[in-house]
Amino acid sequence: MTVSELIRKFPEIPQDLHDEPLLAQFAQTFGDFLREAQNPGPCSAAYTPGNHYYLKLIGPIRIYMYGLSTKDKVLSKIQALLDQHAADPSVFAESLLTSEVRA
Repeated sequence: MTVSELIRKFPEIPQDLHDEPLLAQFAQTFGDFLREAQNPGPCSAAYTPGNHYYLKLIGPIRIYMYGLSTKDKVLSKIQALLDQHAADPSVFAESLLTSEVRA
């Protein structure tokens, strides 16, 4: 996934992150998950894998969008996600889902 595709799919990504190199790396690394990611509805009782991908991957960016975090903190969170994935991609993929969804 390119950063342009990411921004089109998730317009909630703040403008000041669009040119960040980490966002491009994030889009490329997590493209398969991000293609499936969907914001859960406000009354959702059960989350799909796509909902979990959204909450874990886009959630920190959304918190920043609301002004509840700083740019430095969201970039640090993105870097941490990238580092966790690089350490062990299969363990990282499993960490995105709850045990109920994996079963």
